[in-house]
Amino acid sequence: MPFNPLDYGIMPVALNGAEPDQFLQVKLVYDALADAGHPEQTIDRRRVEVILGKGNYLGAGHANLIQKAVVTEQTLGIIQDLHPEFTDDDLKLIKKELQSHLRPFNAETASSLIPNLATGRVTNRLDFMGSNYTIDAACASSLIATEIGVQDLLTGKYDLSVIGGAHICNDIPFLTLFSSLGAVSPRSKIPPFDEAADGTIPGEGIGVLLLKRLADAERDGDRIYAVIKGVGSASDGRGLSVTAPRVEGEELALQRAYEMARIDPQTVELIEAHGTGTAVGDAAEVEALHRVFGTREEGTHPWCALGAVKSMIGHCFPASGVAGMMKAILALYHKILPPTLNVENPLAQLRSKDTPFYINTETRPWIHGRQDVPRRAGVNAFGFGGINAHVILEEYQKLDELNSPRIHTQWDSEVFIFSGASRQALIEHAQQVRAFLANSPDVPLKDLAYTLN
Repeated sequence: MPFNPLDYGIMPVALNGAEPDQFLQVKLVYDALADAGHPEQTIDRRRVEVILGKGNYLGAGHANLIQKAVVTEQTLGIIQDLHPEFTDDDLKLIKKELQSHLRPFNAETASSLIPNLATGRVTNRLDFMGSNYTIDAACASSLIATEIGVQDLLTGKYDLSVIGGAHICNDIPFLTLFSSLGAVSPRSKIPPFDEAADGTIPGEGIGVLLLKRLADAERDGDRIYAVIKGVGSASDGRGLSVTAPRVEGEELALQRAYEMARIDPQTVELIEAHGTGTAVGDAAEVEALHRVFGTREEGTHPWCALGAVKSMIGHCFPASGVAGMMKAILALYHKILPPTLNVENPLAQLRSKDTPFYINTETRPWIHGRQDVPRRAGVNAFGFGGINAHVILEEYQKLDELNSPRIHTQWDSEVFIFSGASRQALIEHAQQVRAFLANSPDVPLKDLAYTLN
C-alpha cells in the first residue's frame, strides 16, 4: 500500500526501522472518512474514539531493536571469548559491520515501537479527542473493538467509533511460535470446513470501519454499507486447555448477539465464519452454529451459506475479524454471495440431512426470496485464550439503488421471461425478440431482461 508520510504531517525519517501498522492506520482512517463522504468540518472531533485490535507480537521494528541492542552485544561477547587477541578497535569495527545490515533506530522511529500509539497516532493526526486504545483479544480483537464501539454509540458517549484490526508481523519468531503449537498447515493451504483441513496459514492485513448511529449517518448523508443489528461475546470458561476451543463458549457468544438483535437466526443467509482450517476449531464452530441456528426441515435445502475469507487471504489474527466483517458487509451491499476456496470434501456435519448450512464455493447473486426481512449475515471470530465474538449485519434498505456503485453492472448471462396466451403466441413473441436482436446486437442484456421481465 503506497504511503506518503508528508500527506499526513509525518516526517519521512520516522518510517525507516519503524512498525508500519501505525502509519498505515492513519492513511486508512483518512481514506475511510473520504469514502463515507464525510466532510471534515461536519465532525465533532471531541466525540470520536479510535479502538484498534492489535496483538502484542514481536514485529519487524521490535526485532530490529533487539538485534541492535541485544543480539549484537551477545555476538561481540562470543567473538571476544573466541578471539581474546582482538583489540577494542577491532570489536568496534565488527560491531559497526554487524549493525550496518540493520535498519536505523533513533528517537523518530522509537515511538512506533510502542503498541498503544497505533491509535494515539490516529487521534493525533486527525485531532480526535475521544478515547483511543488498542485491544488484544487474539483473533477476536476486531470484533471486541466493534462491540465496545457499538456500546459507546448506543449510550451516547461518542458519535463516531473508528474500529479495526492490524496484523503486520509475520516474521520468523511469530511463525515459529504458531508452528510449535501445531496450528500452521504443512501444505500451506486453508480449506475451511474440509475433511482435509490440517491447519491455518498466517496472513497480514490492516483494516478500519467507521461506526455511527444509523439516524446520524442518514442525517449526515454518509455512504452506508450495512447496519449492525447485534454483537455478542463470551469466554470459554474452563475448557480442555487455554488454547482449545469450547463449543459452549462459542454458542454463548452467538446467543448473546441474537438476543441483542432480537432476530431469528433462521433469517440469516450468510455466515462469515472464523474458519481457520484446523480440524478441532472448524468442527467446534459448526457445532456451535448448529445449536443456535437449529435444523432444517426434511426435504428442504440448506438456506445459509458458510465460508471464510481466510481461504483467500490467510489468517490475519487480530485483523481477521475486521476482514470478515468487510467481506460480509460488501456481500450485503452488492447483494452477492462470495466464494470460499479450497473446499472439496466438506465436514460430515455439513453433509448431514438436517444442517441449515452449505459451503458456497462460487460467486453468485444473493437471491433473496423473503419480503418480510432484509438480507442478513453473521460474522464469527474466536480467539486463542477462549474469547469468542459474533456480529450480526443487515443490508441497508434505504440506499439509493440507482446511484450506488456496484461491483458487477454487467453479467455474461441474464434471465429472460417469455409469455404468451398460447403456444403459438409464445413462439411469435420469441421470434420478435430474435428479430430485434438481429437488428440491435449491441443492446445490453440487462436492459433486454428488464424490458421482458
